[in-house]
Amino acid sequence: MNEPLTARPGVSFSGKTHNKHPQWYSQPLRLNKEQRHEPLMVLDEFFQCYHLNETRQIFWDWLTEVVSSPRSISIDPHERSNHMYFYEKMEELIEAAYIIAKRTRKQRRKVAKRRYKRRSAGLQVEMRK
Repeated sequence: MNEPLTARPGVSFSGKTHNKHPQWYSQPLRLNKEQRHEPLMVLDEFFQCYHLNETRQIFWDWLTEVVSSPRSISIDPHERSNHMYFYEKMEELIEAAYIIAKRTRKQRRKVAKRRYKRRSAGLQVEMRK
C-alpha cells in the first residue's frame, strides 16, 4: 500500500498505529480530524476515563508482564532496559499531559467565570436604565 492514510476523504483510521510507511513516521494515526485540531480534547477525554494513579497501575502491570513473562519479548537484558526506559518516559509524558489537562480545565473555568460576571454586570446595567 503506497497511498497515505489521508488519500481517502471521509475514511478515519482505526487499525494498528505502528506502521513502517515513511509518510506515517511523524504523523498522528489514531487521532481523527477534530482531535488533530483540538488535541487538548484528547487529554480531557483520557483523564475523564482514567485517573492518574490508575494509569500508573496499568502501565506498571504492562511493564511487569513484558519484563517477567516466560514468553517475554524482553529476554535480552538490553531489551529489558529499553522497555524500562520507555516505561519511565511514558509515565513522564502521562503526568505532563495530566498537568496540562488540569491547567487547561482550570483556565477554561476562569474564563467562563469572567464571562458570566461580565454578562451579569451588563444585565444589571441594562436593568437600571
